[in-house]
Amino acid sequence: METINWILLLALAALTFALLVTVLGRKGRIYEYPFFAGAMFFSFVLPQLPGLAGDPYLPEGAFAKTMVVTLSCAVMLWLGWAVTNRPMRAFAYEMSEQRLITAAAALSAAGAFFYFKISHLPVEVRDLSLPTGLPVAYNFFAKMLGYGFTLATICFVRTGSRLALVIALFGAMFYLERIIFAGRRGDTSEFVLIILLSYWFERGRTVPRALALAAVLVGTLVMNSTGDYRKVAKAEEGPSLDRVMQIDFVGNLKDLLANGGPEMLNAVYKINAIDENMILDFGAFHWNTLVFNYIPAQVTGTEFKDLLFIPIRNPYAFTAHAPATGSTETGMADGFGSFWYFGAIKFFLIGLVLKRLYCAAMQRSIPGQFLYMLLLTPGMLAITHHTHFILNIWVHLSIFVYPVLLWSRKPADRFAPTTLGRSGPIRDPRRAFSA
Repeated sequence: METINWILLLALAALTFALLVTVLGRKGRIYEYPFFAGAMFFSFVLPQLPGLAGDPYLPEGAFAKTMVVTLSCAVMLWLGWAVTNRPMRAFAYEMSEQRLITAAAALSAAGAFFYFKISHLPVEVRDLSLPTGLPVAYNFFAKMLGYGFTLATICFVRTGSRLALVIALFGAMFYLERIIFAGRRGDTSEFVLIILLSYWFERGRTVPRALALAAVLVGTLVMNSTGDYRKVAKAEEGPSLDRVMQIDFVGNLKDLLANGGPEMLNAVYKINAIDENMILDFGAFHWNTLVFNYIPAQVTGTEFKDLLFIPIRNPYAFTAHAPATGSTETGMADGFGSFWYFGAIKFFLIGLVLKRLYCAAMQRSIPGQFLYMLLLTPGMLAITHHTHFILNIWVHLSIFVYPVLLWSRKPADRFAPTTLGRSGPIRDPRRAFSA
């Protein structure tokens, strides 16, 4: 059985390498979802597996099952990206620059207000690993700051508007605070990608591919020492370069390779328990998540909210394993929990949706650019955390941003649909902003 484990692990490593080397093709492939998915498998998933491949205490066959599920999810997300070259035509319309900048300012101001409210919560409430109540409510509205920053960045890169630049710099201050003082990986990814993708979609500028591959290697070291960085950042004296340099990045990675990681360990136990007991939720997991995030118990009452949840059995109740606090279960496990081995269809759909958004973005569609920028990080979190991040933020965007986009839309002929050619997409010659 151990031999099979290593064969499957090597197969995943080969597939990960194939996802990464897609950047050696045409210019700009470093901004496509398969490359970022490969980066997540390389930096987050693979380092956790060697220490588990030969673990004699794992249930028999559990590791092999997890590897088959992981391989199928990786293949399906790549296939979902590859099957279409057509943009989402619903987003091919012209926008008013003035209205978009106004919307960016309003969203940024509203989001900043709620970040201010979060900063004034007691430390013991603000730093809870599983927050409830006011922190959840404030964070729900604080996300508008990121939407304002994204719109402002797109407008600045596209038109050079000084007002858009001021709004973007205002939002950047909040991002940098969360990156430097909280060590937030998701915010770091989102902030960098919004800037880089804006210049790619609008001006065709891209960072060197060798630099992108080097960033994956550096990210592998940094990602697996995030906990140590957060301890340094939250110290009373604050983060300092000397203390950051004292973190044993290489030693932490070696320890992970030797002993395995908690997230993939959770996935192994969960997938095995689901398979042995056929504990499938058939997508109820996503419904429950939406109820948890969007039905305020303060308004409806706890009893009514509890009635909306669909009962789901806990797979860990069938094991002797308890997930470590703060650890995730990976999207591969939640896909398996919904539809068994057919749960990989979730990753196919994620790849498909992101590809159609990417094609729209390359036609200079502002909604396409906006959505791809903000859904790319959740697309990566679908691998490392849960697949519900894509659905969750899509609903949130529909509430706060879709009305703004409708308001900013100007009557005009739609762009002609195009497809991606060998040298990249054919761009519509018209500007997305009307004169």
